[in-house]
Amino acid sequence: MDSCGARVLLILLIWSRVGLAHGCACSSNLKHCANITQIPADFLTAQEICKERGGRLSLHQNAADEVANFLIDNTIGDFWIGSRPPEECSNKNTTVDLNVEMEDACVPHCVSVSGDRTLRVRPCTDKLDGFLCADLEGELCKGNAVVLDNSRCMFAPCEHNCIPLNTGYRCSCKQRFRPNRRDPRRCDFYCATTVCAALCMRGGSVCWCPEGFVRSEQSCEDIDECDSNHDCAHKCINTIGSYECSCFEPFILVNGTQCALLPPRVQEGLYSTPSPDYLTRGALSTPGEYIGLIVFLVVAVFALLMIVRYLRMRKEVVLGNNPPVYDEVQRTVSKGI
Repeated sequence: MDSCGARVLLILLIWSRVGLAHGCACSSNLKHCANITQIPADFLTAQEICKERGGRLSLHQNAADEVANFLIDNTIGDFWIGSRPPEECSNKNTTVDLNVEMEDACVPHCVSVSGDRTLRVRPCTDKLDGFLCADLEGELCKGNAVVLDNSRCMFAPCEHNCIPLNTGYRCSCKQRFRPNRRDPRRCDFYCATTVCAALCMRGGSVCWCPEGFVRSEQSCEDIDECDSNHDCAHKCINTIGSYECSCFEPFILVNGTQCALLPPRVQEGLYSTPSPDYLTRGALSTPGEYIGLIVFLVVAVFALLMIVRYLRMRKEVVLGNNPPVYDEVQRTVSKGI
């Protein structure tokens, strides 16, 4: 390969890495964590990527706290941050400072934030430089986040190692441990394979295994939760130390375990994402729901048959208790003939 080709390849590799650059940060009380991803996307694409990773585009959580400020500082460009239902607004090109309460701002449709902490309302189809995503369950940051705290490492906040930073600190863990997903200050013992050595005290008299593993002497063996202990509506996929759920097409996964039909695209753009109300109502998606419908139909048919039988028996009883009237009617009919 000539020098020109090598330079082109190097530039492409660097560009691809920059396009996927991202970072995480949490507030000092760990109640608010967020991730910034630098990849060109319109609002709908950003929303879908964020949801697939286990997060959510959230204007309320991201717009007015120190976490969002930290993530967008020293960045260049515009990033999706959330949306609001359409409202009547006299000036749809309103820009507001990031520290202004959003309830007091005119924010129809999709909102972005720039590196100077300015919020802008813009068409949802615009392709921006990335997006901010609230980390709800620790799936985005996976414990690898900067904790914003002016005291830094002064009070030994990390269970293992503490790395002081200008705006806070970052924790790291020893070998065979990894940061806790919900609390980046804590470290969890884990196994990277289905069978690994247990964590034992000197002498091997007391040993531990990670969650999702069972101990066999001084070894840990992965538990296949899909054999029995899972709550997936459709398919269960066993993973190391845990499991994941998936759905048959054309169903989509909801709330990690349930499956619901994806509604037809109402219109292009923002409104193609299924609403939470639809996903809650859903179509019949689990075997239990189908069985329940069948049982209901059987009971309804049985009840209808019992009612018809009861009416017939009542008619026979009425006629049987009034033989004179019945005979008189018969004689009258005979005379008439």
